[in-house]
Amino acid sequence: MKMTVRVLALLTALSAVTVSADHWAVLVAGSYSWSNYRHQAGICHAYHVLHDHGIPDDHIVVMMYDDIAYNDLNPTPGIIINQPGGPNVYEDIVKDYTGRDVTPEVFFKVLTGDQAGVAGIGSGKVIRSGPGDHVFINMVDHGNTGFFSFPNGIMFADDLLNVITNMHENNQYREMVMYMESCESGSMFDGIYPDNIGFYAATASDPKESSYSCYYDDSRNTYIGDLFGCCWMENSDERDLTTMTLGEQHLIISECNNESHTPWYGQPSMQDEVVGAFLGKGNEKQRKSPTGWHSKEDTVPSVDVPLFILRNKLKKASEDEKVALQAEINGLFKKREFVQETTLNIATLATGDQELAEYYLDNPMRKVSDWTCYKRAVKAFNDKCFHFGENTFAIKMTPTLLNLCENSFGIDNILRRIQEVCKFGFVTGIE
Repeated sequence: MKMTVRVLALLTALSAVTVSADHWAVLVAGSYSWSNYRHQAGICHAYHVLHDHGIPDDHIVVMMYDDIAYNDLNPTPGIIINQPGGPNVYEDIVKDYTGRDVTPEVFFKVLTGDQAGVAGIGSGKVIRSGPGDHVFINMVDHGNTGFFSFPNGIMFADDLLNVITNMHENNQYREMVMYMESCESGSMFDGIYPDNIGFYAATASDPKESSYSCYYDDSRNTYIGDLFGCCWMENSDERDLTTMTLGEQHLIISECNNESHTPWYGQPSMQDEVVGAFLGKGNEKQRKSPTGWHSKEDTVPSVDVPLFILRNKLKKASEDEKVALQAEINGLFKKREFVQETTLNIATLATGDQELAEYYLDNPMRKVSDWTCYKRAVKAFNDKCFHFGENTFAIKMTPTLLNLCENSFGIDNILRRIQEVCKFGFVTGIE
């Protein structure tokens, strides 16, 4: 009898912790430009998922460049949609950090509650989570092995790990869930995270795969959704989040996100937590899509979105327009060849062996052990050769730099070769 009383008391105490837990969320779109429309559309949609499930605005931090809603290319100024015929997800959106304030440094300060660190920046809002609280993070952009790109800056996996483990040690959360959408996003967590710090992540792709985009919009001439993001958000719009577990939602997302794998990382027991513990348990203002679940048969690899945008334009163009569009497509391939040739030149000089350099270019390495070398090489490639925010295709070249680091060609040697090759000045528009 005494044992039963003790068990009941323990369950009651645990239940009280869960019920009284605050919900906090940070939503990040790490890109800009019209061709990346889908990233900000997804973050705006994510905001409404959380808001409509009862998480108050002062507990949600949104970081987005904010150059889409009133972009000159937007046929519906002030309106952003994330699915065909869907609602305006830009309506009533919270915008805490925009433009040049969307950086890894600001993100880390927001996540760790560093109020002084963001003084005078954006809204100055941070999350103030404590030992009983649940934190949800959604990040959407381009990425590659071991990093996630921001409009200005690069977030590396080891830095993210350090921030989260420090938060755990400082009792700044009870449990944390992260949904990350980018190419090779699994590399941000694979083999890195312990399984006992109350952390769980699901990603749009494994460490070696592209993520995928969907919903090409003819009137906007761009893709308005990302496959992984639309899968979890449309599911969350339609389901009762107080009964569906993270594990159950992951199975649904995995089936929907069928162009790439959808791995999860972290603490296995968290798959038994209900989704509502992180996305909110309210239902009063939930607004479901008027058009329901959509077929996602027009998916394309995220890196090839600019190419498929041009090809879609070409299909409906007049004969005169087709000439100019084909020239644009040819130009896109030439720009990409320039990036590849530049990378090959760097690798050839660093190794002294063109055949080996070609092998590294064609056989990207995906596991980082020498973080110091890799981070310095990637930053130098971004700063001296092709700024990733302006030249997203260049992100694909970074595993070649990883090959150089992991095969002991030396960071000083690599940096010298980057300096020697990249003397062509500031380059933009290589997508």
